[in-house]
Amino acid sequence: MAHLTVTQRIEILIFIGCGNKTRTQQEVCNLFNAKYSDNPITQSIVSKIESKFRETGDVKNLPKSGHPKMTQDKKIDIVLSMEENLQSTSTLVASENEVSQTTVLRILRKENYHPYKFQLVQELNEDDPDRQLQFFI
Repeated sequence: MAHLTVTQRIEILIFIGCGNKTRTQQEVCNLFNAKYSDNPITQSIVSKIESKFRETGDVKNLPKSGHPKMTQDKKIDIVLSMEENLQSTSTLVASENEVSQTTVLRILRKENYHPYKFQLVQELNEDDPDRQLQFFI
């Protein structure tokens, strides 16, 4: 099915008409394609839009099935729990918020949090150059 905006789908219904002043699906195709030559449609698309409108009373696509999206409140809870305890692990935060560890890591990455641990190699001290000299001598 060609990607049509909601406005274009409504316009197709207007082209069809109502009552005893209706057009055939082919006439609607011709009118629509004349107006929107860059996005042509076929008779089957008109049929699908018309039947969707008759069944649901709307031309919008139905919401996707499956697991619901993460709510904004849950995302905020995850970020706040990491803020409160910076030593916390993603596994612990995931179990506290009843989501997967992958979800926690994805949310934290989007919020510009990066997992890391400080190690002596990554942390420079004032006497590091002196120790380097002693090591090489």
